[in-house]
Amino acid sequence: MAKVASRSKSVRVAPRLPQGLIDQLARRHAGMARHMARAVVTLVRWDASTGVPPQRDAIVRACAAGLDLFLATAREARPATQEELRRVAQLGILQARSSQSVEPILSAYRIAARVAWDEILRAWRGHPEATPEGIMLIANYVFAALDQVAAEVTKTYLHAREQHMQRGTRAHARLFHSLISDNFDSELELQRQALAINIPLIATGYVAVVCKLVMGNRDGERGGQALAEVVDSLEVRRGTLLLATDPSTLVVLWPIETPADADSARQFVSRLQEQVTQRAGHLGARLRAGIGGYHPGLHGISRSYLEAQQAFEAGRKLRPDSVVHGHDEVIPHLVLAQNPVLAERFVNHTLGRLLDPKVRNRAQLLETLEAYLARGSVKDAAASLKLHRHTVLYRLDKLRELLGGDLELPSTRLNLQLALDLQKLL
Repeated sequence: MAKVASRSKSVRVAPRLPQGLIDQLARRHAGMARHMARAVVTLVRWDASTGVPPQRDAIVRACAAGLDLFLATAREARPATQEELRRVAQLGILQARSSQSVEPILSAYRIAARVAWDEILRAWRGHPEATPEGIMLIANYVFAALDQVAAEVTKTYLHAREQHMQRGTRAHARLFHSLISDNFDSELELQRQALAINIPLIATGYVAVVCKLVMGNRDGERGGQALAEVVDSLEVRRGTLLLATDPSTLVVLWPIETPADADSARQFVSRLQEQVTQRAGHLGARLRAGIGGYHPGLHGISRSYLEAQQAFEAGRKLRPDSVVHGHDEVIPHLVLAQNPVLAERFVNHTLGRLLDPKVRNRAQLLETLEAYLARGSVKDAAASLKLHRHTVLYRLDKLRELLGGDLELPSTRLNLQLALDLQKLL
């Protein structure tokens, strides 16, 4: 912080301004503050990026505090105290709390200092002590005080801005957790909380999307925040909410107007995957997401969130290479997996001898069966496995022998596919 007056190693007390000038400025104090405020309101340019200007009385108070600071330091030949600077810096705090730029406030103080300088010269003109040395001393006080004010305003603004953002972040997190945990009583009260932090809530409801960033075969440790930054670059619907609920997980609440519109959440995931591929596909990064069902109203969000988590976990085991897993797609597996005893009996009955570890080439046979069921033909299965079709045909004959059934029957294929999937979930 700049000093109010220049000092040398041998002189520790700053030179004082002439008492006559200080008295003259004290008498003109109120008029000067109003004059400075008028100049600030007239000359400072405010636009959409800087927000509306502070109220006129707040500007007058700030100008008066600046004059108080200047007169006190000049009268006592000392630096400004923190309390004096705090009063001057109030405009910076107001600007920070409205999430606007600090630059107009700094411009305001520069303009106010120029007006004050003109007033001081006018008050001092013709005085017998108005020597060139005296004028330089006054200039030193004015511009040193301006340096102090600018530094304090900036520091106070940054501190208040950080506090404001932290409060907003905490309020957003509380609102988000209230929605996904359904621990609120009144939707109206929740809407009021959302309006207080400028977040619109869509009353018709949301679909929950649970996302993770996959690096190779593992979830990215900091993928939640990374995905949040990617979403910020996309055009999303009004009312979309998102939060990194833990370092690796991003939860998105996608607003839905009608049940028929639920597929738009899947389209959003596709756009997010495209961005991930563009930005970090060369590093092996990709997206994995689970989408819950649509349940109307704000109270339906928690159910959709639970379903999105279930879809994510089931999909990760069933189709690890897929990007998106919808809850409706895994309902049969989840229903059966809820009774592990019955599910295990079904798997053992359907796969039979194929589960015996003593069966030769068991892993290769299971891989071939899964590829054949997924692709639907010997040719496509051989292509996916990168094998000759005769090798696949030989393995299918071995499977028919072990399973004792016709692999071409739709009911057999359905049971086998379901058994293979349940085996991954158990």
